[in-house]
Amino acid sequence: LVLLVPELTFLTGLSDLRKNSRMLKEVMWEMIQSPQQHYQRLTSLLRRIRDSPDASRELERWGLRLDTDIYRTQGHILPVERINLRHRSFLPAEDVGWHREVTKEVPIAVISINSWLLVYPKRLQHVAKDLLGAMRSSCGAMGIQVGQPTVQELRDDRIESYVRSIQSSLGSQDKVQLLLCIIPSGRDDVYGAIKKLCCVQTPVPSQVINAQSLTGHPGKIRSVVQKVLLQINCKLGGQLWGVDIPLKQLRVVGMEIIPKSHFFSPLQKQLRVVGMDIIPKSHFFSPLQKQLRVVGMEIIPKSHFFSPLQKQLMVVGMDIHHSRSPGMRSVIGFVASMNQYVASWERGGRCVFLLCPGNLQDIPPPNPLPWPGRGQDFFLLAHHSRQGCSVPTRYICMWNTANLSSEHLQRLTFKLCHLYWNWPGTVRVPAPCKYAHKLAFLVGQVLHHEPSAHLSEQLFFL
Repeated sequence: LVLLVPELTFLTGLSDLRKNSRMLKEVMWEMIQSPQQHYQRLTSLLRRIRDSPDASRELERWGLRLDTDIYRTQGHILPVERINLRHRSFLPAEDVGWHREVTKEVPIAVISINSWLLVYPKRLQHVAKDLLGAMRSSCGAMGIQVGQPTVQELRDDRIESYVRSIQSSLGSQDKVQLLLCIIPSGRDDVYGAIKKLCCVQTPVPSQVINAQSLTGHPGKIRSVVQKVLLQINCKLGGQLWGVDIPLKQLRVVGMEIIPKSHFFSPLQKQLRVVGMDIIPKSHFFSPLQKQLRVVGMEIIPKSHFFSPLQKQLMVVGMDIHHSRSPGMRSVIGFVASMNQYVASWERGGRCVFLLCPGNLQDIPPPNPLPWPGRGQDFFLLAHHSRQGCSVPTRYICMWNTANLSSEHLQRLTFKLCHLYWNWPGTVRVPAPCKYAHKLAFLVGQVLHHEPSAHLSEQLFFL
């Protein structure tokens, strides 16, 4: 029993921030600052500490001294990566994005949607009609064939109605490629029930769309539907785009741990592993691995380095089983557990600025910076920030017996930041880590059960 003295406690946080648009705007205005504003605030703080007798004495007692200016180092800009679609390649724009190209060009690999199920409540009939119309008008440019769905119109939007209808439809048809459901806005309970059914009990790729996202002007609906079609293509096994990676026999593994409080067993943590083979096409696998916590140590079992195809792996410099599998050159593991990975990453609050004559500017991607005194460690800014300052990601190279040079490690890391198919642009960290995070969130926050093994080689969690 914990007793709190009211006079000694106070409320923290901003629980009602989202409801107050004005307060939210003011908070964001303070958080999103230009490089020059960051620099001025930081140097002002340093001067205040220097001019404070108490602070100066405390620093002297510890034998510390603060510089009155920011640290300066020299970085370099990596070459821009070429984005490959099926029929053409191109260099991305300055914002490192290719939204326009992916909606008007054919992806690398396309899966036709022939046998699929559409479920929605009767009161959202007009939304379903608009959705089907937008899918038919958008799919041609992307080379995706969309057949006529089997439609299940529900009398109401209760969870039981969705579950019974889906179970009945999946049981009466031989093979359903995809389940697409339209749900009312604000119904997280319906979303969770559908995902549990389709990811655990009756495994089938599923797409759940909030009805609110399909309302508005036709241009907005078309944009949403284009993203949905690309996402569905990924879930069915298609590939959207790629980059040139010379290491063809390469496996990249991203990992993230689900806290035990978010899962079904109080005694175990769960390690989510998403692997990506480049041999030469991208192939994914996402087995669930159990993990025990012992005296503060994270114990990752050897078994998580085996795909469902039983290929033996090697994590750059760390031989898991003292041998290499035929045709597999090397593996790079990215562990998104506790904010670090192998060639490892850390989400830090460090802002890096480009020093120009008479001014500070946000640095453009891709820009790796060395980490002094740490061998091949580096910071990398792989993404474009539309507002405020870009925050780079720190990478810690723990093993490198493959003898990749610093430049090759940086370039390979940057290439992998292009391959997150949920976003037509670069992301902050390598794609397998984003996939592992997405999978961990779905399992830990929604499913609370182990997903079916039938889906382990599909990006069903996008």
